[in-house]
Amino acid sequence: MDIEHVFDRVLRVLLQQSLDDLGIPLADVTFVVLDLETTGSSASSCAITEVGAVKVRRGELLGTFQTLVDPGEPVPAFVRLLTGISDEMLIEAPPIETVLPSLLEFLRDAVIVAHNARFDVGFLNAALLRAGYEPLANRVVDTAHLARKVLAGEVRNHKLSTLVAHLRCPHTPTHRAYADAIATTDVLHHLIERVAGFGVVTLEDLLAISRSRLDGTFAKVVLAEKLPRGIGVYRFVGARANTLYVGKATDIRSRVRSYFYGDPRRKIRDLLKETQSIAAEPHASMLEAEVAEAQAIATELPPYNRVGKSRAGWYVRVVVRSKTPKVAMARRPVDDGSLYLGPYTSRTVKILVDAFRDALPVHRCTRPERCRGCAFGDMGACSGLDPTSHRRQIARLAVALSVEPDLVLDPLLDRMVGLAMQERYEEAAEVRDRGALLERTLLRRLETQSLLDAGELVVASGGRAFLLRAGALAGATDTAGRGDSDVVVALLGQNVPGDVSKTGARDDREAAIINAWLKRTSEARVLHVRGAWAQPSGARPRLRFLPAQTDEATSIKRSKDRVARPESIAWAAV
Repeated sequence: MDIEHVFDRVLRVLLQQSLDDLGIPLADVTFVVLDLETTGSSASSCAITEVGAVKVRRGELLGTFQTLVDPGEPVPAFVRLLTGISDEMLIEAPPIETVLPSLLEFLRDAVIVAHNARFDVGFLNAALLRAGYEPLANRVVDTAHLARKVLAGEVRNHKLSTLVAHLRCPHTPTHRAYADAIATTDVLHHLIERVAGFGVVTLEDLLAISRSRLDGTFAKVVLAEKLPRGIGVYRFVGARANTLYVGKATDIRSRVRSYFYGDPRRKIRDLLKETQSIAAEPHASMLEAEVAEAQAIATELPPYNRVGKSRAGWYVRVVVRSKTPKVAMARRPVDDGSLYLGPYTSRTVKILVDAFRDALPVHRCTRPERCRGCAFGDMGACSGLDPTSHRRQIARLAVALSVEPDLVLDPLLDRMVGLAMQERYEEAAEVRDRGALLERTLLRRLETQSLLDAGELVVASGGRAFLLRAGALAGATDTAGRGDSDVVVALLGQNVPGDVSKTGARDDREAAIINAWLKRTSEARVLHVRGAWAQPSGARPRLRFLPAQTDEATSIKRSKDRVARPESIAWAAV
């Protein structure tokens, strides 16, 4: 197929949609195919001897650039044999500093194409830096990388001469810059013809194709052609109209197309194979998109969403109102007056229970009602033999989980420092890691609970006002042209009537999403509060414990004399 016919076909496909939504059509891209000859292989110690470049668009030749370059040093013998370029040929050649201005003008706004582009672009950037210019900002297509993807298994290697012979190109490379640039242009056009069959119609597609798997799924990238650019939720839909995956994005179309650009995860390849269509649900703000995504995952249970099949189905259960108060693991919360913390994975729950037992002498028996004494009791680490004391410790734990984390975090810090002072570094490291997990967990819980317990809030940010009721997003509206805040609040109240108690979050997840948004949105303004709402007074309170990812016992040993107690987590009512 003639390359002009290929570009005509691509153009017809593109004209069926809005070009602004698709990126740069290949038919409109100006390519400059570049090749350099040099005195060696190192850009830092060798120099350029010849530059050849060809400018093309839609297969049509627009211009050429060709010149020898004085390298300022003798040409090595092996280079003379390979290229035929001798010292005598370069006597009257201009230095690279003289060549660069006109070459940069030739390259202006074009996409650079080269075979093994790292070599040519690397030499050119090194010359630019030495001459006081900025490195090239042009986008680059590497025909060698592209051929490895498109012609995998067809050729024995991906040298330019091999590809020219395999594709039956009219021009032959000769290790001279201009001849090799012409041959590379032929290869580029053949490869564009090949990838057009995989749905590659834009420059973005071409740049991404070398990272993609041409296993039949890339052709489905056409499913994203009509998706909007902008904030929203997208769904990958299967053959039975079932939702396979739900996601959110600031640019739906770009995000969806990225799945086809060589994501190495096997799960993504399987998802693309099952996908038959892709749907978009635009939203006016990222908060609305995040909440819609969470609600869709909770109700539709898409199999490819990790959240949809999470193993986080365990809770910490603190039993206070019982003859046998205790802290234990529970599979699900029930309305029995107990305090539940979760859901988490079983491993996380075990770590949290161990942290509570490190902080307070709560019962360590699996059946506290049958406790007749244990080793922990003999060590003073279990109050099971004293029912009154044990009930007091469980009540203290419940208060810590609800309103005052210092009641468990301070004892944990004291225990960690004490172990470090005794040079029991491994035990101190375990306490440190439990404490870091517990502190983050309690902070998130208290922040989320403050929204769940709140009455009604109206918060404005980014030209939108959001009505929050009991941890749920109840409504939103634009603020532009609405007048003062009272008008916005009144409008939201009219559009979203209802009892505050009946419009709360379905679970903690929506409140957690809203809380995370409030923390990262520095320009948010509270327009209205009805009820009580509290949030951390500091943007990011310091942790008492070293980060859990620096899991080295020696880090405690080195810092045992400078472990300081930061201020307690401060809370301020709004």
